Amino acid sequence: MDSLLRFAEELERRDAVAAAELAELERLGRELEGVRARAETAAAFLESLPEARSALADEALAAEAVHHAALAAVEDAEEELRSADERGRDDERLAAARAAQHARDVLADAELRVARAHAEEARLAREEEEQRTAEAALGDEARALRERLAGLRRVAREAALAPAPGLDGVLAWAARARGGLLVAAAGIASERERVGREASELLGSVTGDPLALSGAAGVRERLARELRGRED
Repeated sequence: MDSLLRFAEELERRDAVAAAELAELERLGRELEGVRARAETAAAFLESLPEARSALADEALAAEAVHHAALAAVEDAEEELRSADERGRDDERLAAARAAQHARDVLADAELRVARAHAEEARLAREEEEQRTAEAALGDEARALRERLAGLRRVAREAALAPAPGLDGVLAWAARARGGLLVAAAGIASERERVGREASELLGSVTGDPLALSGAAGVRERLARELRGRED
């Protein structure tokens, strides 16, 4: 009886260790996915940065040109309005006033366009700074995760190699580490299945029911009850 109970206890211990390892792999997998997703976002932004910066520079130049033309148009319209006032004809004065107001409206729109262009340039510069900071932080996070991966006995050595510098290095490492985690998790799941079968077979050898248990958890208690019942 004691040997059966000791074996059941050992099966429970092995299952608990494997379950803890699997939980740690799942935690690492979630953290790894977060690092990978943020690295992809940063890499995509930095890759598109030159084109975005060029487009904004072109828009800023175009906005300034429109603004310059609008300023000149306002000056001409206001000069025409002054001339119409001097001539004293109401119809000319009204037409000149309308033209001057239209020119001022166009100028206001041009000023808004210039302001938007500069605001977008400032926004892009801020986002670049944020992503450059994120790039450095992601490298640190990847290296910290790598150390935790290296401490797991089931993770292949290749998956625990240090990432190369830069976002490309982080992304390449993340793909390699993800594969290592999946392989390790599959190995643990297989081990838990084997332990569960052994526990079921052990209990079944006493109860006569090979399907009396679906896993190793609780096998010692179940076995002890069955053995006590037989003694009674």
